[in-house]
Amino acid sequence: MKDLKLYLDKLHANSEHCITISKSTLNNKKREVFEVLAATYRKLASDIEAVIATNAILDEERDKRLIGLLGKDDNSADSVTEITRLLGQSPEQSKSPAS
Repeated sequence: MKDLKLYLDKLHANSEHCITISKSTLNNKKREVFEVLAATYRKLASDIEAVIATNAILDEERDKRLIGLLGKDDNSADSVTEITRLLGQSPEQSKSPAS
């Protein structure tokens, strides 16, 4: 998630830089190019923001489900399997190797 936020910050910075260039240039063609480029950076940033928001919702739902599973009195194999699935691991990956 940190990578997405860093990329988002970079897109916003690039957009602002393009806007600054478009406002300072006297060449109309150059102005148009940098305005379009700024709009492209803003669109990409908007798309990344949507991905971040979607992941935040999915993470919250996953966390609620994990809390429910961990709060059960019985620690059955089904609960362990469900927990490892929610964490993105197979049950075999979650077992530590025997010493």
